[in-house]
Amino acid sequence: MGRGGGGREPPQRSLARAVPRVGLEAETSDRLMRRFGPAALAFPGLALMVLFFTLPVGVILAQSFFDPGFTLKFYARMAAGPEYALVFWISIKIALLSAFFSMIAGYPVAYLLVKAAPTLRAIMMAFILLPFWTNILVRCYAWMLVLQTKGLLNSILVGWLHLLATPLPLVFNLTGVIIGMVHYLLPINILILYSAMKGIDLKLVQAAQGLGANPLRAFLTVFVPLSLPAVRAAALLTFVLALGFFVTPALLGGRGEITVAMLVSTYFSEVLDWGFGSALATVLLAITTLGLCLHFALERRRAGLVLQ
Repeated sequence: MGRGGGGREPPQRSLARAVPRVGLEAETSDRLMRRFGPAALAFPGLALMVLFFTLPVGVILAQSFFDPGFTLKFYARMAAGPEYALVFWISIKIALLSAFFSMIAGYPVAYLLVKAAPTLRAIMMAFILLPFWTNILVRCYAWMLVLQTKGLLNSILVGWLHLLATPLPLVFNLTGVIIGMVHYLLPINILILYSAMKGIDLKLVQAAQGLGANPLRAFLTVFVPLSLPAVRAAALLTFVLALGFFVTPALLGGRGEITVAMLVSTYFSEVLDWGFGSALATVLLAITTLGLCLHFALERRRAGLVLQ
């Protein structure tokens, strides 16, 4: 009777055989996930980086050194022309000024964000993020309307308040470029500073005041030194971003504010000299990389001093 019924196996024995098989499959799956899971998660991001960053940069580097064989003629041409050194200096000067004024304007705002109540902080954050929702072309044209000779600002100063006899030259020069670039970089600067400042314990400032320091001295001797790593990071990032700006100097600047990015665009799209344009872009990339290396060296040195 027990062997009848078409030779079917008892359910208990089938279950006993299935449990080890399921456990083995689960163990194999866990082992594969531990071994290949991180690589599988990182693969899409790495593929995008290689496809849309590493490969284009490699092509730019290759074009600057090969025509069609290996050559340094593009770099020799760049070194022989003093006008190219001037363009690089203009780009670095604009980037430094933009980073400096962004820091001067952004540091107090970031500190107020740390000190503000949650409701006020949310309102301030909304206004800080508002420029990100506006296209950079729209921002530049808006600044042109505000800063031009018959724009809103000069109309108020000359026509309404009669504080000036002639309009101020605020656009199509270095002033207009700095204003436009600071407007773009300021929210980024504030967010970087705030993300680091909110981790600083404000009780340390209160303790300094309790020991006899006035609020200003407590702020300068306690809070500011603790925020210096964030200041360096924000300054470097804004400098790197400003170094490659194209739209703002092209629209708000004049003939004296030609940047490397504008020159690269000209050689790529108008002159069609891709080799020389690639050489300019390579030097700009080298300057940016040098700034990043300097930042990381300073951070490593600071971390070493802290550990000691």
